[in-house]
Amino acid sequence: MTSDTFTTSNSALPNPLGRPGMDAVIVYTGRGLRDMGRGLIAVILAIYLAEIGLSIPQIGLALGSSLIGGFVLSLAVMFTANVISRRAWFVILAVVTGISIAMLFFTENVWLIGLASFFGSYAGSGMHLGPSLQIEQSSLTEVTNSQNRTRAFSNLSVSSAGGRALGSALVGIATYLIGVRDWELIDAYKVLLAIYLGINILSAVVYLALSSAVESKKSAGDLLVNPFKTPSRKPILKISSLFGLDSFAGGMIFDAFFALWMLDKYGMNEGTIAAIMIATQGLNLVSIWLAPTVAKKIGLLNTFVWTQVAANVCLIAFAFAPGAAIAAGIWMLRGIFDEMDVPTRQSYMMALVPPEERTVMAGSANLGRGFGRMPSSTVTGFLWAGAYTVAPWLIGGGLKLAYDFAIYFSFRNVELPEEKD
Repeated sequence: MTSDTFTTSNSALPNPLGRPGMDAVIVYTGRGLRDMGRGLIAVILAIYLAEIGLSIPQIGLALGSSLIGGFVLSLAVMFTANVISRRAWFVILAVVTGISIAMLFFTENVWLIGLASFFGSYAGSGMHLGPSLQIEQSSLTEVTNSQNRTRAFSNLSVSSAGGRALGSALVGIATYLIGVRDWELIDAYKVLLAIYLGINILSAVVYLALSSAVESKKSAGDLLVNPFKTPSRKPILKISSLFGLDSFAGGMIFDAFFALWMLDKYGMNEGTIAAIMIATQGLNLVSIWLAPTVAKKIGLLNTFVWTQVAANVCLIAFAFAPGAAIAAGIWMLRGIFDEMDVPTRQSYMMALVPPEERTVMAGSANLGRGFGRMPSSTVTGFLWAGAYTVAPWLIGGGLKLAYDFAIYFSFRNVELPEEKD
């Protein structure tokens, strides 16, 4: 088979410096802590901002500012890969997020809150995941080898899920303080904000323990990284663009829209919907955990493409389900395949480029995904403005299938060194 001329990486051995095994554990721990805070803030932030006097448009401004800030920080991390170490960026991002949360204790001014949100992780999802995520991906690749890299990315996703669950559970502290101790809501929520601040301080301390093994190999002669001049710019830009398409389609069909659909079309109550979503999240974890095993048998590209094809066929079938039970079954069946692409996709794009270009690849790919996702929920809102129709499921599923086949035919002839016979 003729292979394309993309530059690929043979990461057979991890960086010999430092403590690779311990560094991986530190990265997992940092992700778990960060997502614990994100799981907490996602539940309480809008309510807290409304209680201190912000209007709904002002709350939207604050959250939107966070998405824009995350985009800018992602660019900063990517362009300064040769100047600022990964360990330093981990610590900086944790400290900056902590400072932005501390601002909520001292001001109710919407513009100051918007400024703090620009630098902090006020938005519960979206682009602000980008800066830390791209450093995690490139750091883990340095301290793993081709045999265990995909498992490392799987572990990272499991840490993320566990962190979000614990963060959501911490909201129960406020429920106790308000319901049992008769605290005011704002005071109870400030306790949670203080916990979130503490989580970020702890994250910064944890990241200080990283060794030099996580650091990138510098590009000679360049102070700032230019993704348009990097030798692997062709696959980097191609994969980033395709990831943007996939993310746009995915943003049309996230869980909140599933809940609205089940409520409106089938009259299902909130408790049953929540139970389906919890079961699906459990199947997602199974999907993530099985991904490395499947990839060893059929390859990284085949795993993250064809499992997504199965998931997207289920998505389109879900739109035409004749009853609530069948719809729920199809949705959960999709959950078995839906997350299997996460660790395999991340592992594939790290294997696709040499070590000195991993930060650029991770940054460009995550920027593409974030940029694609931002407008998609608004599109679904317009599609459902008059009545709930199957359009978002069909358009989203169709675009995701187009992405699956586009990425497969773009990279099917690219041989990764680790997958050669």
